[in-house]
Amino acid sequence: MRDFELQELTIEPKRGKALIIFFAVVFLLLVVKLWSLQIIQGEQLSEVALNQRTRVVPLLAPRGIIYDRNGIPLVSNRLAFTVSILPDVAAQVRKSPEEVKLLSELLEISEEKILAALSPSRKDRLGYEPFRILEDAGADKALRIYEQGWRLPGVIVEKVPVRHYVYDNFASHMLGHVGMISIDELRNWSELGYGANHKVGKYGLERYYEFELKGQDGAFEIEIDAKQMPVKELSRKNPTRGNDLILTMDYSLQSIVENKLREKDLQIQKETGERLAGASVVVLDPRNGQVLALANYPDFNPNTYNQDFLEIGKDKRSPLLNRAIRGTYPAGSAFKPLVMVGALNEGLVNEKTIFYDAPYPYGYGGWDPESKKRCVYGPHGHIDLLRGLQVSCNIPFYVMGRELGIDRLSEYARLFGFGEKTGIDLYPEEASGLIPDRDWKRDSFKKGEDKIWYPVETLDVAIGQGAMKVTPLQMAVFFSILANEGDVYQPYLVKEIRDSSGEVVCQFEPQIKRTIKLSPKTISILKEALEKVTIPGGTAARAFADFPLKVAGKTGSAEVPGKESHAWFVGYLPADKPELVIAVLVEHGG
Repeated sequence: MRDFELQELTIEPKRGKALIIFFAVVFLLLVVKLWSLQIIQGEQLSEVALNQRTRVVPLLAPRGIIYDRNGIPLVSNRLAFTVSILPDVAAQVRKSPEEVKLLSELLEISEEKILAALSPSRKDRLGYEPFRILEDAGADKALRIYEQGWRLPGVIVEKVPVRHYVYDNFASHMLGHVGMISIDELRNWSELGYGANHKVGKYGLERYYEFELKGQDGAFEIEIDAKQMPVKELSRKNPTRGNDLILTMDYSLQSIVENKLREKDLQIQKETGERLAGASVVVLDPRNGQVLALANYPDFNPNTYNQDFLEIGKDKRSPLLNRAIRGTYPAGSAFKPLVMVGALNEGLVNEKTIFYDAPYPYGYGGWDPESKKRCVYGPHGHIDLLRGLQVSCNIPFYVMGRELGIDRLSEYARLFGFGEKTGIDLYPEEASGLIPDRDWKRDSFKKGEDKIWYPVETLDVAIGQGAMKVTPLQMAVFFSILANEGDVYQPYLVKEIRDSSGEVVCQFEPQIKRTIKLSPKTISILKEALEKVTIPGGTAARAFADFPLKVAGKTGSAEVPGKESHAWFVGYLPADKPELVIAVLVEHGG
């Protein structure tokens, strides 16, 4: 065996000193770095570490409740289970066919729908929000997710408030409905606290008062483990419900109106096999402009609107049309009181003025040469002003319309609210309607001869025909002015807004847009004539036979080329001290 000699290891002094300096510098740098991490950045890094094991989950606020004038809840909220995926786990789930398949089986929805909900290219959500997979999942599906949670890290079940319309179709055009926030709405409202998972008002009062009904969202913070499974709740800020609306609408009166419309539909089905084409009823308080009832038929169920949308779209009767404010129709003979008011106010006629309704072929009184049918109420021969309105004879109104001329006639129509929006607090915005006149015709047609206003067109307007278009709400406002003797009230549906604790935050008072100066004599003659319409000898006598209160009003038939005429009745009661104004329109009601 060889012997190895142990040699003494020696290091030159200069080299040893350099190594000592090198290791000292390295040590000093490590000390500085540790000091920076622990002292300077310690709080920040601690927060980062905490964030990696905590998640903040938003808590959506319930919307405000909508009540009728007597405190009956019409729209409220119910809690529903919603299945969501935390945003930092979404990519992992998306890339896991096994997890997507399991979710599909548990929730009974397609894998395609799940992948679409998890798409990173979605523009309808904000980055920090959970990905909603299934809303209103039901208790059974929520329980399945809880039971299989260990296989689905990052998948959570939330309890979310869902809008509930207490009486389904009741007042659907008035109350409206909600839907998922659109991309445009999210872009415009994100600074107001809206996120991609919010449902917002889309129609009716829900939309018009969106910012009042929306509450303040809360959130809760949870700790999660390395597998993204919830461990415990760390903190919670509860949401605050939105403001409540107290309506002017009366539940009982609205119910009566809607039931009558459904009864009419059933009657038509039984007699003809057809359906009611469409109808609208508006009830106002002429003393203040409050809307007591507003009903349209057909209607829809806001609770199932999203599921029913395609079927609703197939119904040619347009169930989503709010006929009361957006349906426009010729006023027919229900417009004649305005012509009478104008002629009386201008001193062109009085209660003793006599008109002559000549029989055909000397005149058109009592005979329609096109249909070869004799009218029920004519010819009338010599007839006075009051009798002319009672039996709705056209001749007196042709004469008064001719004497007024289209300029004064259209001016009176606009004075009484036709051709302009009433200002009611509903969405979508109401129609203005149309009062035709010289300016309208000149601006609406291209050919020179078509721009000319002809005298016969004035006669059409005088009996509510021709190009004239009005809404049922405008007709109700018109008769409110007659009932209260000149005040033009702005109709409104919400009388109070209260916060979640019941405190009144806003109270709406009646608004008079203008007052029309009518002579006491004009008012007296007009009211007497309107009362005659509903008593024996009047066009509405049969409808009000044995009615317990005195009613004043006017019927109307608005001609529709090639179809049955629309039927109108507009009036007020009690006739001697009006408290209610009602406008009824039945499309193609004859």
